[in-house]
Amino acid sequence: MILFEDLHAEETLQSIMQKMHQKGPIDASDLETLAYIKKFNPEIFSKYEQTLLYLLGLFYKAQQPNNLLEYVYSLYAGAIEEQTKHRFTPVQASAYNNIMHNKVFSFSAPTSVGKSHLFRELIKVEEKDIVIIVPSRALIAEYIYSIKQAFHNDNSILILQFIENVNISKTTRRIYIITPERGGELFKLKNQLKIGLFLFDEAQDLEDEIRQIRFDALVRRVHLEFPQAKMVFTQPFTNNPEAQLEKHHLRSEGKAQNYNQLSVGKICLEENKRNFQYFSPYANNKQQNSSVQAPNIPVELLQQGKTILIYISKNKIYKGMHLEDFKDLISLCRPLEQPEALEYIQELQNYIGAEEKSLEKHSMMIQMMKRGIVIHHGSIPLKARLLIERFINHKFARICFATSTLLQGINMPFDVVWIDNFRSLPPLALKNLIGRAGRTTFSHEFNFGYVIIKKPNINTFKKRINDTYVIAETSKLEAPIAQLKEDSKDIVEAIRNNAFNDEFQLTNEQITRLAEPNNELHISNILNILFSNNQLISASEYHELSSSKRDILHESMKQLYTSHLRRKELVRAEQVVLNTAIPILLWRVRGKSFKEVVALRYAYIARKKEQEQIYKQQKNGEITEIEANIRLNNLSPRFSVVAQSLPNQYAKCAPLFPKGSVRQINYDLLVYDTYDYLDKVISLSLANAFVAAFSLYYNHSRDPRAQALANYIKYGTNNSNEIWLLRYGFSFDDIEWINPHIERINENEIIFKSSITTLNATQLEIIGRFL
Repeated sequence: MILFEDLHAEETLQSIMQKMHQKGPIDASDLETLAYIKKFNPEIFSKYEQTLLYLLGLFYKAQQPNNLLEYVYSLYAGAIEEQTKHRFTPVQASAYNNIMHNKVFSFSAPTSVGKSHLFRELIKVEEKDIVIIVPSRALIAEYIYSIKQAFHNDNSILILQFIENVNISKTTRRIYIITPERGGELFKLKNQLKIGLFLFDEAQDLEDEIRQIRFDALVRRVHLEFPQAKMVFTQPFTNNPEAQLEKHHLRSEGKAQNYNQLSVGKICLEENKRNFQYFSPYANNKQQNSSVQAPNIPVELLQQGKTILIYISKNKIYKGMHLEDFKDLISLCRPLEQPEALEYIQELQNYIGAEEKSLEKHSMMIQMMKRGIVIHHGSIPLKARLLIERFINHKFARICFATSTLLQGINMPFDVVWIDNFRSLPPLALKNLIGRAGRTTFSHEFNFGYVIIKKPNINTFKKRINDTYVIAETSKLEAPIAQLKEDSKDIVEAIRNNAFNDEFQLTNEQITRLAEPNNELHISNILNILFSNNQLISASEYHELSSSKRDILHESMKQLYTSHLRRKELVRAEQVVLNTAIPILLWRVRGKSFKEVVALRYAYIARKKEQEQIYKQQKNGEITEIEANIRLNNLSPRFSVVAQSLPNQYAKCAPLFPKGSVRQINYDLLVYDTYDYLDKVISLSLANAFVAAFSLYYNHSRDPRAQALANYIKYGTNNSNEIWLLRYGFSFDDIEWINPHIERINENEIIFKSSITTLNATQLEIIGRFL
């Protein structure tokens, strides 16, 4: 309250600056107070703002020094730049020096510390190959885009989201951005790669036991197989970054540092039926009771062209509840007119196959995006997510409805973070989330953002924001085998015994199980049913198979997949997911581009042939228009189970479209689920086991169908040119127009035909790195 009075505001500001000069900007409540002073006393604040930037260590934002204190700090900034050859903040400089002088370095820092800039500079100075391991596919797209931007004039650097050694004749070094699941691919190429740096970003504990074990296993193998490479671990808001050294037995080789320095202020608002009050998560109960009424700040900011991130459950997005709950804010977002924004929207619409004027393939995601309203979650296809992230970073987005994918370090700042979904938000995730509010910019000013919390969640919010987070100092790799989940035991035993098959990215024990003689009958059944005249059948031919043949196929696929597990049976939901994946695999082989796969799946689920028959009967006068509509309204979608990663003993047999008419199919949900099947189920869950099984069978039977099916599962094609282009990082959507212009392609280089002169500027940019 006293901050509204000029005299007290200036005294308070001076006191905070003195404290920062002595101890650094480490008190979040001080940054909160600064935000209030700037908001309510801007004239007073402006007199001290430049000095404050120096005290915060934000030297790149500060202008020429105007007083003695600023001059002293400018000397400090100059010393950092002279020593590191980079214009770093003190935290960035410390981390940089620690990385340069230690084989292993683990550090923790708030989200606004400028980690992205530090990493870009690290990548620039590293002369050998680099591997960046991130916890989710959501982060891969951002890394690829930012690194390509940093090296847009250097075609000698290969940047890929999987491990391949291609373009050898033109590549001087490689940068791989992968998730822990793909880390096993490294070791089959360990003698071909010269890796100088492993960067484990967002390396805090993963919630899923198997994913955490895979991460820990990757760290152990990296240390064993690449002993000369540096290892860097980063994790936000953790109190014990040294835990990475302890749990992986690296204490003698490295150092850890916890950076508490802050640079962005936060103003918190309590929301209750669109009434807002200021509150402080750092105030005691007496202070909290004197909360102050606030205006409708989200509306004010939207009217000023500012941006809002609304953290919401995936279920609400899927059901469209977000559109109703926040219709007051959505109504303020007018249609976009900027040509570049419309180009992003059109590209996304083409990619997913949505049709603007179609009732069947209408996309609410596209419709909302035209007004600057976007969604972001893990089931949006990777390419689509990249387009959405560019759309946001180019400041075309006004409101973003997002799930936990934005908690994992994605660098997309907003003016407001509104937390609608408070479930599954432990202290670390919560701090990560509110770190998106008011992230620091390059402007010559102190930045702050707003955080909005529903009234019933205030006490929980205060507790969690003041809680600390620690990483476990022991790995589950050391846990007794009996204490682990059944599906985790193989990988733990393999780590302990160094018993991995790098070619197939499975444990030696799993390979032994897949090679057992009784699997040959299952493989033979699969090949005989899925191939006709040595050609893979189509999805429509699959659906026309007799029920007995499909039962044999399903049973053989189930038995083959189960054989590589320690348990003998799949639960029913696992079996249904596996069965559903088979036609999607066939659609991928036939369709290739993502929108074609979605279109083929839509035609099946929506019973297009039956719909067409009804329309034909109406056209021929056999039934009236009213009767045709009744039949269409009563025509239910075919059953399809929601995609889920395998193995998963707790999987549920949830239908994608539980009830209703084919006319009510949500096209966006079909897009998300199809991507999950292609990515989570086929690529990440099934591929390794089935590729290994069919490859092993081919090695002794020489049946070309087995090798072809292994390629179809792994790549989606058996065409050698297409496989090479996929290994170079192109998508099927790009391959469609690139392939006709290929003269020759192998691991050394791509030789293009002169016909590439007919390509447009966008297409030339896509292939430019390989010309």
